[in-house]
Amino acid sequence: MLNYLDAGTGSMIVTALAGGIAGIGVAFKMGMSRFKAKFSSKSSSDAVSDDASDGDSSSSTN
Repeated sequence: MLNYLDAGTGSMIVTALAGGIAGIGVAFKMGMSRFKAKFSSKSSSDAVSDDASDGDSSSSTN
């Protein structure tokens, strides 16, 4: 009786494993993104400020 797993328990185990794998994938993707940002020539904050300034300069010339 101690080794019995019903369908609900099995489903919960499969869902937990799938969630864990997805979480590891997201953490890896975010880590690689941060790692690449450290070695890239332009950071993401610079890209945002450049986009904002481009929009302002184009609207003032029209």
